[in-house]
Amino acid sequence: MAVRRTIRHKRAVTKATAAPRPVPELLARPRAPRDTIAQSIATRLEEDIVLGRCHPRERLVEQELCDRFGTHRGDVRLALFELEKKGIVERIPNRGAIVRDLTPKEVLEIYAVREELEVMAVRILPFPVAAKSLSELANIQEKHSAAIDDDDMLTVFYANLQFHQTLFGLCGNACLIETIKTLEQKVYGIRFYANVFRDALDRARREHLEMIDALRASRRQELIELTRRHLKPSPQAYIRAYERRFGATGTRNA
Repeated sequence: MAVRRTIRHKRAVTKATAAPRPVPELLARPRAPRDTIAQSIATRLEEDIVLGRCHPRERLVEQELCDRFGTHRGDVRLALFELEKKGIVERIPNRGAIVRDLTPKEVLEIYAVREELEVMAVRILPFPVAAKSLSELANIQEKHSAAIDDDDMLTVFYANLQFHQTLFGLCGNACLIETIKTLEQKVYGIRFYANVFRDALDRARREHLEMIDALRASRRQELIELTRRHLKPSPQAYIRAYERRFGATGTRNA
């Protein structure tokens, strides 16, 4: 009997002092409804793509994602379906899901449409702009600027997104606002390529401040020119990186 108690005691000590197992990212949280879990997974994958942790053509393996997030294939598939709807992920028969690979032609086409739609938004927004709206934009830009200085790229991304959604929201055309947002989502994956350069971030910060000044002074033509110019760095940086990696024709290098 004493021997058994000693063995049980040793097992308990070993179990208590053993190194803790890695906890999957979502496992430690209370179990949420499936659509909430899927949305959380989609958001984390979206952030990985925006920050350059996942690259174009990279496979998103369902079982690996299940292990990472401590959940089931159903949750992962819902998350991938949501990202596919946004145009960020692509499903390929017999291969599964990959980070969508936008060709230079596709990028240029998307940005050509974005430019016209965003210019339309600033062309029709009513002047003068309310002081409350100007203050809101200034506060968002302070957050964006601080994140650049702190090298907090995730906050840079979200603050930049918030700045432009607030700016274009001033036009008041719900259909136009939603279409701009949809096209913006399709190119989330190319933001990283410009944001790795500090001069591109400083340029974006400077142009945001100039946009606020143009709004405050009701200088519409200046705002239109800024809107066009502001879109240039991201596609240019992405296309240069794409051609270095895959060649001008888009094929993989050996």
